[in-house]
Amino acid sequence: MSWSFGVFVVLVCVLMLFACLAIKLCFKRGLDLTPSRTPRRQALRTTRRRVTTPEHAQEFADRTKLPRALPAPSVFCPLLIIVVIGLGLWLYWRIAVTLRDTIDPWLIWTFNIVFAAVAAQLLIAFFERRIVGEEHDHRTAVLVPLYNEDPEVVRSMLEALLVQSAPPSEIHVVDDGSTQGAYPEVRKWFHAEAINRGIHVTWQRTPNRGKRHAQAQAFRQIRRADLFVTVDSDSMLDAEALKEITSPFSDPSIMSVAGIILATNNRTNLLARITDMIFVGQQLTDRSSMSRLGTVMVNSGGLAAYRYSILADNIEIYMNENYVGRHVEFSDDSMLTLFAMLRGRTVQQPSAFAFAWMPDRFSHHYRQQVRWFRGSFIRGLWRIRFLPILSWGWWRQMLGWAQLWVVSSVFVYLAVWRPLFTDYGIPIEVLLVPILIGLAQNARYVSVWRSDVSDRARRLSLLLSPLATLWTTFLLRPLRLWGMVTSTKMGWNTRQSVEVTTQAASA
Repeated sequence: MSWSFGVFVVLVCVLMLFACLAIKLCFKRGLDLTPSRTPRRQALRTTRRRVTTPEHAQEFADRTKLPRALPAPSVFCPLLIIVVIGLGLWLYWRIAVTLRDTIDPWLIWTFNIVFAAVAAQLLIAFFERRIVGEEHDHRTAVLVPLYNEDPEVVRSMLEALLVQSAPPSEIHVVDDGSTQGAYPEVRKWFHAEAINRGIHVTWQRTPNRGKRHAQAQAFRQIRRADLFVTVDSDSMLDAEALKEITSPFSDPSIMSVAGIILATNNRTNLLARITDMIFVGQQLTDRSSMSRLGTVMVNSGGLAAYRYSILADNIEIYMNENYVGRHVEFSDDSMLTLFAMLRGRTVQQPSAFAFAWMPDRFSHHYRQQVRWFRGSFIRGLWRIRFLPILSWGWWRQMLGWAQLWVVSSVFVYLAVWRPLFTDYGIPIEVLLVPILIGLAQNARYVSVWRSDVSDRARRLSLLLSPLATLWTTFLLRPLRLWGMVTSTKMGWNTRQSVEVTTQAASA
């Protein structure tokens, strides 16, 4: 039985490959969205040096009451030792299992391949560096879709935009018919402050039609810009964020740049702490490793920059996406990133930070994750269809689905099937290996300096890593599968009212 189960796992992986080839041939056949020739790449300097010192950043945060963040100063983080220890323990377990010959070899070698890929991803991510582009006078427009947000959160977001070290040329806010009010006081203050700083701004209120319509309406207000930056209405940008995220565009082959999203309310409760660690850890491992290959798969809407032509040339496709005959409103960030991938390189700037308000209640967290997973599956179909089959992005998507299947099936086999139908119990490695991988991943999270978190608290947060791994294993992974199964449901699921407030965070 164990031998046949291992073969079954491998055969499903092979079937996935053939399914991806079928998607490549059949999905969206009538849509003209072909890759264009990537401009010649220009070598950019990278550095481990921080934008500023923690002392200067803290002084700014204390003076303005706006948070600051800085990336890790060195690749030789002591927590890198965790990776080495984890690999050593895994190798010991692998040899011991092989000698005992108690587990199906097909299953073991499939798991070996997946684990080797994850280990390589972690090691590549640890060598990500800040990109330092040449001085360039970019004209940057910031687009802010707004819907049912706490007025204090909106004001903090706008204030952070106005005090940037490299201010934008334009800021365009579109209120997508918020049911909680029209923000008259914030709007009046914003216009006055923008005039004083010489920044062209607009603020429009439209009937509720969804985030993409609000974003497109803001895009159409741009007077003259070669770059546009998406900022969510609950995101507070670090003071150097716009300068840092636009710097890589001196390389003409780079079409989009992702920023790093941190949770503003990460100390509200245990859920907020865990989800912040998971989200930031994923950005600083999976996205960091893909950035090194010039193939970031999805940017975060809270802070991402694109060349103007990315949306200008694809706005009709962007506004009219459908899936099984239903209009798709979510997954807008991954769509913009896909447009950029088809034009050139997509990277991440590890020194560009934004602070966003994350769900601090389980129901809000659940609904957000289900929406993300549904959008992720739909966008995966688009990547398989439109990315070149020999590109990093195509294979990352295909292997990502295969990895989800292998990890899930191996876990069920070792933790459920074998204990029930054989004389073997649950091996300790079922939890030990994921926890060690989680520690290695979250080492990057701990290395990010924040003005609103003490060094001691930042280091102690690593103690939550095993809990974050268990949360991912027993909740988020099944939710990802559920998101695939229910991907035809198009509801936004959140923001029917103001769900996260500054009062809740300070309580």
